[in-house]
Amino acid sequence: MFKRILVAIDGSAHSMKAAEMAIELCRTYDTDLTLLHVTRKLDLPDQLKDYIKDEHLTRQDLLAIDEATKRVIADIRMSAEARGIKRIKTIFREGKPARTIVAYARSARIDAIIMGSRGLSEFESALLGSVSHKVASLADCTVMIVK
Repeated sequence: MFKRILVAIDGSAHSMKAAEMAIELCRTYDTDLTLLHVTRKLDLPDQLKDYIKDEHLTRQDLLAIDEATKRVIADIRMSAEARGIKRIKTIFREGKPARTIVAYARSARIDAIIMGSRGLSEFESALLGSVSHKVASLADCTVMIVK
């Protein structure tokens, strides 16, 4: 049924559930697993720059979030390996999440994308629509959205 499964990871609880689902599907179908994390470019709007300044946040704080996500992905990879998944790729990309996920899935000939229904940015979802909805609309392959 599936030969290549991609799970989009952003560190949110929903993406962790999606990773668990992807690992189980990979075990069931003996498929390749790709863990994909997309980092947004830091071309921030003025309002967000003001917020970061007002909250005394720094670029280092944002980089720490990326480092934490890398640790989460490493943990997911170890969990998949411990459950017998042998073919695992870990991919990091920068760009707009939905379009980057879909573009990678097309280029890697992914059969199924599994992702959480909500990510870390509920504020952005309210303004722009959810990443999972965009992926489901744009992807050529099966998309499973996990709650």
